Amino acid sequence: MAGSYERELRIAELAVQKAVIVTKKVLSSVEKGEFRKDDKTSVSLADFAAQALLVAAIHHNFPGDIIVGEEDTAILRSDQGIADRLWELVSTTHLEDEECERSLPSPISPSEMLHYIDLGGTSYGGPKGRVWMIDPIDGTKGFLTGGQYVVCATLLIDGLETVAAFGCPHVNLESGKISEQDKDTAGNGVLISAIRAKGAQVRALSRGDLLESRKIEKNNAINDISKIRFAENFITTTPQFPDRHKIAEKLGAPWNPIHIYSSQLRYMALALGTCDVVLRTPEPTGAAAHVWDHAGGVMVYEEAGGKVTDLNGKDLIFAAGRDLTENFGFVAAPANIHSQVVDATKAVLRLYPEYGTVIDSTA
Repeated sequence: MAGSYERELRIAELAVQKAVIVTKKVLSSVEKGEFRKDDKTSVSLADFAAQALLVAAIHHNFPGDIIVGEEDTAILRSDQGIADRLWELVSTTHLEDEECERSLPSPISPSEMLHYIDLGGTSYGGPKGRVWMIDPIDGTKGFLTGGQYVVCATLLIDGLETVAAFGCPHVNLESGKISEQDKDTAGNGVLISAIRAKGAQVRALSRGDLLESRKIEKNNAINDISKIRFAENFITTTPQFPDRHKIAEKLGAPWNPIHIYSSQLRYMALALGTCDVVLRTPEPTGAAAHVWDHAGGVMVYEEAGGKVTDLNGKDLIFAAGRDLTENFGFVAAPANIHSQVVDATKAVLRLYPEYGTVIDSTA
């Protein structure tokens, strides 16, 4: 892999910081009563605003790159009121450091704002070239309740995770915990980033230039598997294998999972050592996970010493478009126990034909 990618990393980090600022503006409006807490308009505005700023920053600096995002403008083009409110948010959000702000200009008009959103929302990705995967808000249910969420930007080169930046506004590392219960809405949050083969780092988020970072040390070996900590999403609407606790039992470990809704935040928790194992069991329907929910987070965890594969031992394949269609489930765990967790997961799933058939048919 040629190149240092330091410029790509800096732009991604600054763009994520700027996008975090606009999401926190929306949260402030919710707290002031401008939106009801159950009003999904707030998360829609935050999603669109963050995507517009992320795409504008990346496209300005790397105009030949493909950008794949979650949102498109169909709703905005049919609701002028929301579009106007969105433009007010986007046009008034800036980094406080003038030089940094000049390096990633915002859209200059409502029409350009919509263009940037669609530039991400209508792209597909693929196996060749430079492709940015962005998720303006990973963890929408957490965002709606003032909980944990992540702003994400990852550069894939020929399908390989190369650069990644994640803004986690409600994480407080001083507590030593990351969960939905351990949220810090009063602090700055943290920015976690990585370049492949150069390690991962963490720093406090800021409203201007990047603050000093510290390296995330590789220290993910587990000496006692009976003490591993799982992390789970308890509020997903996606069908899940109901007896995941049996996997822990087979390993001789307790099943008392830490609740983290955001997929990417679970990878950050793994990298920082606040949990040990994350599982995704394959769905009998064959539904695949979105690439932007995992790209970059996998690399951050691997740079911190972890290992991630699907249940057949394959690396996650990010080059197939917008979804992980070539993988079936996955296990993220410390490298020295990863194979044990995979074997335990497969052994339990095979007790249930609708799941075991999926695994065996893809081996």
